[in-house]
Amino acid sequence: MRDFAAAARLFEDRVDRPDYFDASGAEVAKTTLLRLINEPERKLLFLLGDPGVGKTKMLHTLAEHLRQEPEPRLVVHLAEPFFDADAFLARLAREAGIGSAEPESLRERVTARYREREHLIMIDEAQLLQEPTLEFLRILFDTKAFRMLLSMHREEGEQILAKPHFKGRSHRVVEMGALAREEVGEYLRSRLRREGFGEIAEMIDARTAGAIHRHARGNFRQVKRMAQTLFELMAEAKSRGLRKFARPNRCLVQMAAIDLELLDG
Repeated sequence: MRDFAAAARLFEDRVDRPDYFDASGAEVAKTTLLRLINEPERKLLFLLGDPGVGKTKMLHTLAEHLRQEPEPRLVVHLAEPFFDADAFLARLAREAGIGSAEPESLRERVTARYREREHLIMIDEAQLLQEPTLEFLRILFDTKAFRMLLSMHREEGEQILAKPHFKGRSHRVVEMGALAREEVGEYLRSRLRREGFGEIAEMIDARTAGAIHRHARGNFRQVKRMAQTLFELMAEAKSRGLRKFARPNRCLVQMAAIDLELLDG
């Protein structure tokens, strides 16, 4: 059954969906990050990429992987940057099972606990961190007790990396790029097949996938938005009995791109 409306819902932009795709760039980033996380030296790690390439999904994937290790690692995942140092310390303390204390004493206790335990602290959208917060992180990092991964937009992240807080200190940068043309088709078809939409998956030929890649510029989020909009348009066409739109075509893909303002109308 060609339920295009249900197929469209598969591509809603939600981080809680298990739609990590092992594209070459994502797999290289994941493998590199896991190797760095498991090195003895606790380096400060940066994950850089343009908005929508899948950085947040990567953090969720890493967290799930680390929590399922034979000896589960403590993972502290901040979905957005913090702006209150005391609140951040309190969060680290709670995650590690440390009771409340005065801020200065708490910092010492948190540092000691994290030094002796394998962990990963992940901060998403870290390009929004303010100068006092960056300095606070620099102080924590200089203790050599913490493993931290900061996810940032590429342009702002490169500017932050040039600041005195991090320049010259031991750190590593991992970058995520766009999907290749052939990977767009592989992702869309595999996602559809996995959820039982095999008939619709076969409609995503190389030409359709190539057009989606071109309009979305390989951006993972935009590819999903294009697929969602394309199938919504097809569902609407089906409800109106418009048979010429029963399969993806150039016109439908262009309409989806226009709806998303990826193409001028």
